[in-house]
Amino acid sequence: MPHLEWNRSLSVGIGPMDKDHREFLAALNKLESAVEDASEGSVTLPLLHCLDTHTRAHFAAEESLMNSTHYPGAQLHALKHAHLLNQLDALVARTRSNPARLDKHSLKFLWEWATTHIQTEDHNFGLWLNEHGKR
Repeated sequence: MPHLEWNRSLSVGIGPMDKDHREFLAALNKLESAVEDASEGSVTLPLLHCLDTHTRAHFAAEESLMNSTHYPGAQLHALKHAHLLNQLDALVARTRSNPARLDKHSLKFLWEWATTHIQTEDHNFGLWLNEHGKR
């Protein structure tokens, strides 16, 4: 699976959100490289924890911004975040018990979720913020 580089199609037009998304992609690229190199759990597990921590902090900041600006799609967006966090919890637990279970299939899911979520849900939120003069 090729690394995903940041490009304009992933921009939501909100600087802090775009910065977080770039950092998420960089963390996912590092994790993917470790998996492709068949690195041991002592390498992949900390990278997965870093990705998990970053994701949780980003979602919390994004949901706070949604609530403070009264974004009408906030509740559904937060539910989508919660769904991913549940899946991420399961991935972390599986990887902790058996690092070999972190494979390209798991990473493919994260890539697809991230790009689809950024290009749809986050993009719509960015448009709404810009249309309402809220940044």
